[in-house]
Amino acid sequence: MASAVALPLAQSTYPDVAPVLTAALAEDAARGDRRLRWLVVTDVEGQVVAQTPGVDGAGRAAAEARLAEADADAGVSRAALPGSSTEWVYGAPVRLGRQVVGALRVGVSTAGLAAELAASLAAAEADAARARERLWLAGGMVVLIGVLLAGLQGIGLARPIRELRRQAERLAAGDLSQRVGDRRGDELGHLAGAFNHMADQLGTLLALEGERAALDKEMDLAREVQQAMLPAPTLATYRGYRVVGTCTPASRCGGDWWCHRPLAGGRLLLVIGDATGHGVHSAMIAATARGAVEALATSDASLGDPERVLRAIDAAICNVGDHRVLMTCFAAILEPTAGGVTLRFANAGQNFPYLLERGPAGAVAQTQVIAASGNPLGDRSLAGAIGIGTRALAAGSVLVCYSDGVVERRTAGGRLYGDRRLRTTLADARVADGAELVALRDRVIAEVEAFAEGEPADDDLTFVLCQVEPTEPGGAA
Repeated sequence: MASAVALPLAQSTYPDVAPVLTAALAEDAARGDRRLRWLVVTDVEGQVVAQTPGVDGAGRAAAEARLAEADADAGVSRAALPGSSTEWVYGAPVRLGRQVVGALRVGVSTAGLAAELAASLAAAEADAARARERLWLAGGMVVLIGVLLAGLQGIGLARPIRELRRQAERLAAGDLSQRVGDRRGDELGHLAGAFNHMADQLGTLLALEGERAALDKEMDLAREVQQAMLPAPTLATYRGYRVVGTCTPASRCGGDWWCHRPLAGGRLLLVIGDATGHGVHSAMIAATARGAVEALATSDASLGDPERVLRAIDAAICNVGDHRVLMTCFAAILEPTAGGVTLRFANAGQNFPYLLERGPAGAVAQTQVIAASGNPLGDRSLAGAIGIGTRALAAGSVLVCYSDGVVERRTAGGRLYGDRRLRTTLADARVADGAELVALRDRVIAEVEAFAEGEPADDDLTFVLCQVEPTEPGGAA
């Protein structure tokens, strides 16, 4: 359009400019666009040469100022007119060749476009509203169907769950005969099967627990009987002798045992034995051995040979069990003589006893080992000899007998208490009277337990002290 009005504008034939502007508006109207509101052509001095009707003078003046700021000569520029029916003014220079002969101003309205956009947005919002309605309707139907299905499934699940609860209550009340149907193929069926299996296992466990309780009661009774067969842990005094000892099984019943019994003529019989292992079978062997000693001593009050005692024990335990339980044993008979007391002893594989000689003021002056080896009792295939011997005892001497549960007590790391520690404790002891004899026994046991540092014992422990006090060596026992 600027090119169309350039020649008339340059030749100052201003009447030829207006038809061009009018034709432009008519062409716009013919297209049905109606965006062009007005057209204005000015000369180089800014004087209006031609214009179409509807020009907003104030608005155009404001647009002129803005177009000038935008340097309209550089090309096509635009300026906005908010609040006017002409929302935009476009400006361009009119050139003839390189010479600027005027300027063209075009007022444009976007109201039609805005109306079309608003209509399109309204139609889209209506479509979206209808889509939301359909979506809500479909969602509501899905939720309703889901609620109905969940309700039906809940009704189907509630019945077996109630049955499981009732059976669990009966089971808790002690009725182990109840079972539930487990034919369902779902998780409830698996749960019912697990419930029935649990009920079966509980019945088995309760039966086993009843048997175990009965066995525990019998074991407690067996322990009480075995402990009643052993000498009391208090100091026993005879005319010329003092005896104190202890026997602690590693389990409820043990294979260790010991006894002392006065004989005719002021003599004293002392026996200590250790059946292999510990538990009921070892305790039965120990009881058999002790019964043999009691029977022999009762039938022969003049008994004077400790080897005979061990032979009697061997004969008794060889007839018990399948000969897999052996027994080490030491028997001693203390007999008063004109020169003091004579110790006659026999050893069948038992730990070598110690002999403590009392020095001044009751301290231990010397520690000796009574070495006499032999084979354990209870197995005829061994056919071994029994070590025997005699020893003269001075007044105040202490015979120390013990099982291997003392020296073989272990720590968690496997270290043994050992003979060296036992000899050191015995050498530092005092044995002036009965109280110190009891204190020595308690001290040894306490040191053994402290050495183990809480580690459970794996073998029975027996420790016995017998002291000679021949104030009346010839008196009756």
